[in-house]
Amino acid sequence: MGCSGSIGKKKLKDTSLTRSSSSLVTNNKDADEIKLELSDRIIENLLNKTKFTKQEIIDWWHGFLADCPSGLLDKQKFIEVYQYRYPTGKAKGFCDHVFRTFNPDKKSRAIDFEKFMCAINVTLNGTPDEKLEWAFALYDINGDQRISKSEMSNVLESMFDLLGRDKKGSNNPRKQINEIFSRIDSNHDDYIAKEEFFSGCKADERIRTILAPY
Repeated sequence: MGCSGSIGKKKLKDTSLTRSSSSLVTNNKDADEIKLELSDRIIENLLNKTKFTKQEIIDWWHGFLADCPSGLLDKQKFIEVYQYRYPTGKAKGFCDHVFRTFNPDKKSRAIDFEKFMCAINVTLNGTPDEKLEWAFALYDINGDQRISKSEMSNVLESMFDLLGRDKKGSNNPRKQINEIFSRIDSNHDDYIAKEEFFSGCKADERIRTILAPY
């Protein structure tokens, strides 16, 4: 999953989103708790929770273990994947937000293979509503089930930094955010609730392209 690893190549080929080394093993307890084998139980869980086939799960596992020999993917390794994909961009800010959605309980600083596969299943195989659900969680930084202008600005600006996109004129993120809020903040409370986010993205393809391009 690093710059030359097999998961990194597979991810970058499949999607720009999921598409990681000095701090990979975050502590001995975490490493000891990980069984470095793909058990029948994990395969069965992933077959039930995701749309991956058994062979796809096995293929992803081999790549994951090759690049994450501890069985854990931490944020630094995750950033390396994005930095490799976007060498001229600034990856850290956007990766902080994406990794937060991959590890929502924040009980550890790294994620195991099963959690990783469940997360990328949404971005690769999810329904339109599942992808919108994920996108909403990306912008809802503090987890209060609504998106403020500052939260949306934080994520959008980090996305522009990753892509090396010009922020001037019509591309100015704050201008775009003001326009988005004027269109989908239906009760004018300066927050976007989940219902407003879903209905707004479904009704306006341009807004969806900006907020949920995956």
